[in-house]
Amino acid sequence: MKNKKNIIATVVVVGVLALLIISGMQGNTGRYLTIQEAIADSQRESGKYIQMEAKVVPTSVKWDPKQPQLVFDITDGKQNINVTFYDVKPDNFDSGYPVIVEGKFTAPGKFLAGKVLVKCPSKYEEEAKKQNQ
Repeated sequence: MKNKKNIIATVVVVGVLALLIISGMQGNTGRYLTIQEAIADSQRESGKYIQMEAKVVPTSVKWDPKQPQLVFDITDGKQNINVTFYDVKPDNFDSGYPVIVEGKFTAPGKFLAGKVLVKCPSKYEEEAKKQNQ
């Protein structure tokens, strides 16, 4: 009888922990969208956490180190999305490598990033070398 109580208690504790982990992760994992999907869904996705990969429009970058605030546009070559990021500018940001932005739309075409990640430059350098050969 005591063995059954221990097994039931263990199952309940594991179940509760699993629910807590899953519910905690739901706010921090988001759909991965292309620029076109994000623009089409920006009304519906407003306030939802999403991820996008794109190139930075170099002429759009505005960096204020005092706040710190980084404002820039990302593009897929056809459409742009304006991104605001309140944190330190990532290393290699100005190098022209693609970025991954994670965050939420605050309005159509306006994206508030919680994270900005610059894609690994070594991968792109290797691809460029292969293309030049």
